Amino acid sequence: MLGTRVGRVRVIFTLPKTLPPLLGARSAPSSWPTDPLAYVEWYTQTPTTPREKDGNMFRIKSTTTPPGSNRLHPPGAIIRVSEIRQSCMLFPIFNDENVPSDWTTSNVLDKSKSFLVNNWLSKYSYHTIW
Repeated sequence: MLGTRVGRVRVIFTLPKTLPPLLGARSAPSSWPTDPLAYVEWYTQTPTTPREKDGNMFRIKSTTTPPGSNRLHPPGAIIRVSEIRQSCMLFPIFNDENVPSDWTTSNVLDKSKSFLVNNWLSKYSYHTIW
């Protein structure tokens, strides 16, 4: 996974071609990108080696804002959609043998703090992660 980073796409959007009248109707600056953009919240940097006890999968963590921090949001960036290499499957990690009852498919990325990046999902995943 050298040279890549795992992130969670929160929204995909494009910038307008013209600014609204409230901002003084005019054409958007020529420096604005015209291709689709994505707002991505980053997970921690991927370690350089996978953990053997985790099936040789890489372990990453959520970068949610710690209590008492003056940071309002997790680290993120706006990137071009064309810079996204591929999707990946994350396995949530939990401390006991039971999945917490309040975890659902809709909120598990918010509730879990640690994940394994599944390199066994497909041949393509295996080859690009390894």
